[in-house]
Amino acid sequence: MPEINDTRERLLKATAAVIDKGGESAVRIRDITKACTITAPSIYHFFGSREGLIDAAQAYRFSRGQRELGLAFSTALYKCRSKKDLTELAHRFLDLMFAPDRRATRNSRLNVLGNAIYRPELSKELAVAQDLSNKIVGDPLRFAQAKGWVRDDFNPEMFAAWLNGVVNSRRLIEMGGNHPLADEWDVIAKRSICLAIGIAEPPRKKARTTKKRK
Repeated sequence: MPEINDTRERLLKATAAVIDKGGESAVRIRDITKACTITAPSIYHFFGSREGLIDAAQAYRFSRGQRELGLAFSTALYKCRSKKDLTELAHRFLDLMFAPDRRATRNSRLNVLGNAIYRPELSKELAVAQDLSNKIVGDPLRFAQAKGWVRDDFNPEMFAAWLNGVVNSRRLIEMGGNHPLADEWDVIAKRSICLAIGIAEPPRKKARTTKKRK
């Protein structure tokens, strides 16, 4: 079973890498099988067709960043011993999620969402992937609710889905490059997230001072 899952994962990673570089039209079964050292029947076994492989790889592209951060957040949260610990952890992860160097990840997600508008099968794949990501974040948040560290009047899985929407929406101020007021956007977003779960918002960063040119 682990070997089967590993083969499927390798196929998804290889196909996602091809799409990242050249788009869906660049996906060729012979190239994927060569890269993963498997035969073509394995692809049809897991995904049914080239289109099925592409849809699954797009869902993988959409969710990989969420899952990586979600799993790291989950592992760290279960080690927390107080609301203070959790609050500090949340602030660190908020910095990570909105970091400028994750712009490519956010762009990739929106690219996949755009492709899904007129493709029902891809939409279904994304729904399944998002539900899994919601659970990865939702389970540790439910633990925090039981501890009394966060509010208990919200659904953790739906919060996780909303959070992903907030993170993705940062692209609205990134499309022209680094926005001069990006820090202000981050303040509003982080404040909203912290208020939603009932923890203190991060301290506001001091404005950068620039030396006058002589």
